[in-house]
Amino acid sequence: MAQVLRDNGIKFTQSEYYRDVESGDLREIDLSIRISLRDYDEEMPGIYLCPVIECKSSPGKPWILFSGGVTLSDSAKIAQRYVLKRAWNHWRNFANQVVRGHVVPEPWPLHFPSFSYSDPPAYSAVRTSLGKSREDAAYGAMTSATKASYGIANQYPAHRNAALQIAMPVIVVDAPIYSCKLGTRGEPEIERVSKGTIVWRNRVLAESVGHPIITILSEEAVPEFCSDLNQTAQSLRAYFERYPWYDRQM
Repeated sequence: MAQVLRDNGIKFTQSEYYRDVESGDLREIDLSIRISLRDYDEEMPGIYLCPVIECKSSPGKPWILFSGGVTLSDSAKIAQRYVLKRAWNHWRNFANQVVRGHVVPEPWPLHFPSFSYSDPPAYSAVRTSLGKSREDAAYGAMTSATKASYGIANQYPAHRNAALQIAMPVIVVDAPIYSCKLGTRGEPEIERVSKGTIVWRNRVLAESVGHPIITILSEEAVPEFCSDLNQTAQSLRAYFERYPWYDRQM
């Protein structure tokens, strides 16, 4: 994972720490990415795209994504990401503008592939075999990635120039991933996939907005993830250059 990120020019931090908003304890996440979306200006807070990545090794133990019964509006696919609490209304308005086609810097349109999701999305995931400790690895990974995303998005909230960090939970596994959904006759349909999206009904944190949107990737999907991330960052950078709504007065 780390080498693929380096090959794609994406800077990251290994063993990043965040503060658990519920317990107040410092906890560790495997990788965090922080892509700057605006040139440094001491008069303005920074803006960053921040995938937060939990890596799970379970060779020979496939992960199953259970799909069906989950839908999100096009604006919610963008809006339901983790950002600084006081910036949420601005971020929601940004999502609505994108969906309505109101922000198209010339000469090229905006594209945000990192905010897209699998169709249909999953509502939960399991690993097919529990470990010796009987730990539910999928639940633990989803909880860790979600809490870390919230914690990183809301670092230093009281600072007058607190950065806008758009955090997205990601899980990378070195095992096969399968999508499972019910067919038209009620029978399960199982398909191997390289990536998927979980719109998790477990909000984990009561004060967070909407359901967590979690990306899950196999190792083979990491290069495409990097390409999507760079394209999304390019579009966000173009947007913030033209519409710098996030400033110290927010």
